[in-house]
Amino acid sequence: MKLPLLLSLSLLACSIQAQKLYRANHRFMEAGLYLGAANYAGDVATGFWEPAETRLSYGAYLRYFIFERFSIRTQVFAGSVSGEDSHAKSETRRARSLRFGADILEVALLGDWHPLGLYRYKDVGVRRFFISPYLFAGAAGVFGGAKTEYYGAPADESKVLVAPLPEAGPNQKFLAAPVGVGCRAQINETIILGLDAGARLVFSDKLDGVHLNGNPDNNDWYFFGGMSISFILSSAKKRW
Repeated sequence: MKLPLLLSLSLLACSIQAQKLYRANHRFMEAGLYLGAANYAGDVATGFWEPAETRLSYGAYLRYFIFERFSIRTQVFAGSVSGEDSHAKSETRRARSLRFGADILEVALLGDWHPLGLYRYKDVGVRRFFISPYLFAGAAGVFGGAKTEYYGAPADESKVLVAPLPEAGPNQKFLAAPVGVGCRAQINETIILGLDAGARLVFSDKLDGVHLNGNPDNNDWYFFGGMSISFILSSAKKRW
């Protein structure tokens, strides 16, 4: 009786250790392309998303999985943001008659947390289909200068504007804090489709070129959201 019991315990211990080693071999990299929409919130906006000012965004990224629930991502995203006082509900804001447009380039380093894990393979080595949500946060450098203009009656410009345009000291380089959510679905051995949406808090009130003529105490925001396709770059060795 003791021999079968010892043999069973030994096999169980070996199986547990094998699964630990199997799932420990989890590091891999993927490269992806992104296409979506961009929007903005700031001094020349009505709220946190103005449908009429939605613009194109696109980019590329590399994601490296360190643990089964955590990855780091470096990305380069680009897009256009814009705003116009004519969309405002406030009559005072509409009378200000400002609009702006800016092409922005974002270079970011992000951390992704996958709360459900990424068990890409069953213990027997068969690939499993899964959809994995994730949260992300990080830091970004943002490049882009706004072009801001007054489009109202020339005679009223000095009455509604606190400072003439362009305002003094416009910035073209900013720091931002991206945060957001996403999900990814592995289609086959190498291809992954994803959705991603995030807000970027800019540590400046000059992304839109409006500071003194707006609210100097509130920083600007912009948003990227869209679809992605990525490709696993690691070897064919089965992981997770």
